[in-house]
Amino acid sequence: MRLLLIIFLIHTSCSLFGQTNGALKVVLTDTSSTANERLSQQNYDLSEIQISAYRTPGQLKSIAGSVSVITADRLEIAATNIASSLSAVPGIVMQEGSLGTIKLTLRGIGSRYPYGTKKIKLYFGDIPMYSAEGETTFDDINPEYLSRIEVLRGPASSIHGASLGGTIVLYPVRARLNAEEIILTSTTGSYGYFKNGVNYSIGTDKNDLMVSLSGIQSAGYRENSNYSRYSFFINDNQTFSRKLSGNLILSESKIRALIPSSIDSSTFANNPQKAAPSWLKTKGYEHPDRIFAGYSLRYQTPRDWEISTSVFMNSRMTEENRPFNFLNESGFAYGGRILGQKTKKVGSATIHFLAGSNLYFESIHSSLSENIGGKGTKGTLQQQGKESLYQTDLFTQLEAKIEQFTVTGGVNLNRSGFQYTDQFSTDTLNQSGNYNFKPIVAPRLSIFWNPLNDLYLYTSVNKGFSIPSLSETLSPLGLINRDIKPEKAWSFEGGFRANLFNHATFIDLAFYYMRVTDLIVPRRVAEDVYVGMNAGSSLHRGVEIAVQQWLLGHKNIDSDRHFALIANLSYAINRYNFQDFTENNISYSGNKLPGMPEQTFTGRLDLKTPVGFYSQVELCTSGKIPLNDLNLQYSKTWMVINLKAGYRFEILKKLIIDATLKINNLNNEKYASMVVVNAPRTASLPPRYFYPGLPRWISCTVNLSYQNFIK
Repeated sequence: MRLLLIIFLIHTSCSLFGQTNGALKVVLTDTSSTANERLSQQNYDLSEIQISAYRTPGQLKSIAGSVSVITADRLEIAATNIASSLSAVPGIVMQEGSLGTIKLTLRGIGSRYPYGTKKIKLYFGDIPMYSAEGETTFDDINPEYLSRIEVLRGPASSIHGASLGGTIVLYPVRARLNAEEIILTSTTGSYGYFKNGVNYSIGTDKNDLMVSLSGIQSAGYRENSNYSRYSFFINDNQTFSRKLSGNLILSESKIRALIPSSIDSSTFANNPQKAAPSWLKTKGYEHPDRIFAGYSLRYQTPRDWEISTSVFMNSRMTEENRPFNFLNESGFAYGGRILGQKTKKVGSATIHFLAGSNLYFESIHSSLSENIGGKGTKGTLQQQGKESLYQTDLFTQLEAKIEQFTVTGGVNLNRSGFQYTDQFSTDTLNQSGNYNFKPIVAPRLSIFWNPLNDLYLYTSVNKGFSIPSLSETLSPLGLINRDIKPEKAWSFEGGFRANLFNHATFIDLAFYYMRVTDLIVPRRVAEDVYVGMNAGSSLHRGVEIAVQQWLLGHKNIDSDRHFALIANLSYAINRYNFQDFTENNISYSGNKLPGMPEQTFTGRLDLKTPVGFYSQVELCTSGKIPLNDLNLQYSKTWMVINLKAGYRFEILKKLIIDATLKINNLNNEKYASMVVVNAPRTASLPPRYFYPGLPRWISCTVNLSYQNFIK
């Protein structure tokens, strides 16, 4: 941490003398966020938003793939983390058991993973924010850090590693051009919720810097659910010359969260505020500390090649107190990326070529200790080990645009493996070993056609994969199972986008068909021990639709200065089934994948006025969810209504006051905000499937913003 601080101070001081500047966390400078665009980062028209995730910038309407964008106004809805904003993307099912327990699935991938998010890659610009084992965390990402989020649904990105579920790319907010700004934010809400933060930013043609500090506390609705988080963020961009720019990013968070865990159906119906008895007895908790940091350079060569290089590191330490043991884990990851790209005109065609490589290395130290009597007292050491993992990717992509057609081909070559060293010598079992997976080639082909001015069609074929984690490669005896294979899938999708009724309506419709083979199934062999097995295949089919409708005003009108009433709707139909799956002589073939609703819907109505008043009504629904592989039990369907209203006004053209009132779960719906699939049953205890959602709760936020425009 001291070294990172020294690097930042040197970097910043040099920039003050016109030599350098950047921001700590490996994010390549966002090419879609030029100096002029930073004058106004709010864009309410989805079809015109610039997309950068495929590295060939273009408007959303002309992208040959299933991509969703979460804009700045949507991010303003989120409070503690970005979970609520991601839930509006069709195909995403976001479940939040508590402020520190979040699970995200995309097109059904990762649905059977009991806790957390797997098989979906998360990037902050070009910095990987997932672990080498494939786990991704969202609970410590503040919405105010971001200008937008791009979600690539399905294994369509050879550049990012062709993850089975998809890829989520976060783009950091940048300082306004020619402005210095200080923002103070304070929020208070039900169940002892408090959030306070301060942001400072300054932006010029040559340099822009943003620094953010925030703290969150909550007493929680349930027993044993207290939560606190303190975070720090820096994004610093420097333009050294017309051809060279740099970016430095640093993000740090410290979380202290108690764990109420899941509860059975009777407790869920009658006493949802209760914690699971064993977790309450031990006062279960998790204490993660995380740091992400990196630096990137972008250079335009004399022959019009753009070369991007970046290096990153992230560090995490956590301690968890569980009824069955204590877990201590620390991980350190580092790596880099190099990418070259060039655009060239060849006759009537425009050719864009890129190629590059990603390197990712991670070392994880972990230990398990006895929880004496399940009362929260650490006892003797039970297990200790070190895991070293690596992933290397070589990728290339070629895009040819000829009149109304665009054809894109890409391929990713992945090589991954790990080495495990058993450092626990008390027992007679030695789990040490290594496993290098066979190279995986993942191609991508997409075709885009623009037959009419306001109609856009596309189709694509993609291959994705997911590497097993160490725990999934272990046999029930604790030895490495060298027969386990990575999951693989071919995905076929098509869709269209259209601007209708004088551009007042934008429709984005996608169909997909994906068959996952060598399906890795987590099998529980102890209370918190899962091993993996390849168990047949699953079929993922669905329809995803997003609609933006301007009911009042027009997309070309600045909605901050005119009346605007905008509806945003997203709807998904999901058909996820086991195609070939037998376990313990029981066939589950044809059954629905547990943990996934067959339908989800989110609707939002935004009113913006030139006098500073704004409001929003949001409706979220979910169909019933099968809770186990046998499909014998289901959660209930639910509908939640959220309401927001606020007023924004200026004083002396420099001080802006923005006050917002939110009422979440206005209809006081009783629902499960997260479910645990295949929860075990014991002779004396029923399965604990449910995390109860919050009942009606209210929050009030006040933002004070002081702006000083630089000439």
